Amino acid sequence: MMLKKTLILLFCILPILSGCSNDSTQTHEPAKSIDLNTLTFTHSMKGWELYSWKNGDDWNYSILIGTDRLKSYDEVKTNEIIVTGEDTLKMVLDKFPEGEIITWIGQGWLKRCWGNNYYDLSLPPEEIIDEIKQFCSQINLVLQIMD
Repeated sequence: MMLKKTLILLFCILPILSGCSNDSTQTHEPAKSIDLNTLTFTHSMKGWELYSWKNGDDWNYSILIGTDRLKSYDEVKTNEIIVTGEDTLKMVLDKFPEGEIITWIGQGWLKRCWGNNYYDLSLPPEEIIDEIKQFCSQINLVLQIMD
C-alpha cells in the first residue's frame, strides 16, 4: 500500500520536476487517460493548484501539487491530471483527503505573475465556480479562488 501511495505521489510530482518554458508555440500532447478508480491523493504541505480553460463547450481542469514556485503554461497544459467537465472534476476532487487546500488560479493572478502570457487559462463562469465551491464544501475541501 505504501509503495502504491509513493508511486501515485511520484506520478503527481514528476511533471513539476521537469522544467518547461512559457513558449506557447510548443505543441501540447493530449492528456493521458486517468483511471479514476485507482487515482488517490495524499496530503500536500503546499496544497494543490487548479487551473482551467475553455475547451469547446466544456472546460478542462488541470490539478498540480502546490510548490513555492510559479508553474509554467506548458506544465499546466501537459500535466498528467487533466480532466474535462465539472462532473469529472468532482470525481477527482472526491479523491483528496479532507481538509486539503485547493487553490484555483484565475487570469487576474496569472496576469500579475506571467504578464499577458497566460493564453487561454481562465476561470469558468460564476455558476460553475459556485457549483465546485459547494461541492468542495460538502466533501470538506478548502477551495480558494485566486483571481
